[in-house]
Amino acid sequence: MNADSKLKDLIFIRYIDHVLYNRAPALTMKPQTREAVGWLVYDCEQYVILSWDRDAEPSTLHGGDPKASGLVLLKADILEFRKLEACQLPPKENSECRLNSQKTTSKTESALQPEKRKTQEKKKGTTK
Repeated sequence: MNADSKLKDLIFIRYIDHVLYNRAPALTMKPQTREAVGWLVYDCEQYVILSWDRDAEPSTLHGGDPKASGLVLLKADILEFRKLEACQLPPKENSECRLNSQKTTSKTESALQPEKRKTQEKKKGTTK
């Protein structure tokens, strides 16, 4: 499975969700509008299956990934359904994506630096 086929089934769904209530006034409850992004697994007349967490490698088991997570949504509850355009990610070994800042910060403060403690500054100020 190449990167293009992994990304081609990305979707965005806005849907109405049921609400479970307990020890609350029933008439104050109403369905919630929710959103989800993931891969379209299945689509038929009555419902869709969306997976938001799955194995990165092709499944070796018949029937799919047993650890996948997602939603089964009735089409009647879907307010918006969009296929997402995805660009191909750079290969891992050549990736220029950085989670940390390129610029290192030089200002550090440590409790082990007695010359910078406020109590030391007060002592210096009173001895003058």
